Amino acid sequence: MKELELIDMHTHTCYSDGELTPNELVKKAEQEGIKTISITDHDTLLGVQNMTIPKEERQIEVINGIEISIKVPKGRMHILGQDIDIWNKELNEKMKELHTRSIYSVAGIICQLKKDYGIVFTSEEILSILNAQRNIGRPDVAKLLIEYGYASSVQDSFDKYLIEAYEKLGDIAKGISFSECAKLIHNANGYVVLAHPVSLELNKDELERKIEYLVENGLDGIEVFHSNHSKENEEEYLQLAEKYNLLISGGSDFHGPNVKPDVSLGTGKDNIKVKQLTLLDSIHRRKK
Repeated sequence: MKELELIDMHTHTCYSDGELTPNELVKKAEQEGIKTISITDHDTLLGVQNMTIPKEERQIEVINGIEISIKVPKGRMHILGQDIDIWNKELNEKMKELHTRSIYSVAGIICQLKKDYGIVFTSEEILSILNAQRNIGRPDVAKLLIEYGYASSVQDSFDKYLIEAYEKLGDIAKGISFSECAKLIHNANGYVVLAHPVSLELNKDELERKIEYLVENGLDGIEVFHSNHSKENEEEYLQLAEKYNLLISGGSDFHGPNVKPDVSLGTGKDNIKVKQLTLLDSIHRRKK
């Protein structure tokens, strides 16, 4: 019987808030013995578009993906678009729009930090972030807070300053609606997958009602396996996947050793090795 191969369907590059270039990420996956990864940068396609290693020279399969932020009243909702057409015009235009919005969002957060805490960065540092040709966001500000000694880590930056500053910005910092997101991904021939459901901060009944709504509006799959999921979470999400006929996905949410030092590529936090996913099976079937 053929041994199942390691899979990681949720990774980030330096084109959003990860550390490695797309090519470096692919090489690292090869070194780690992972056979399939999906590059899913936040609100940008630049990571997968700038992965330049020819297919015939790769030792692994690379699935084109993205992670899109959704506007919700509570918690965080992120949607993974998997196996998408990365040159789809409508999707690319929307990502350009989101990039412009992210510039205003980061600028707003920086102003909020000055207003609330008297924290000031140099003009050069601010322009370096705002002019970056990649997705930008709160992690960029977090790095400055760490450099200035206001926080000890990215998470500490969020806990002390960035969550509150983000909330004060109102709709300028929020994402798009789920229905718009699902339409964009489907029009780009992709799968719509709910990322890390635990981040929605919903109880069991609330989550099921949310899943019902999402399924009615285009949800294809759910990320059962994730670095922030407990065994109990996984069991709950597996049951929801079965009940609502959702494809099962999973990934580490790898960013790099400095951004998320406790999350390893392919194995997450607890050395859990994902080897089989119905989402990937579905992707392979339609490619035949």
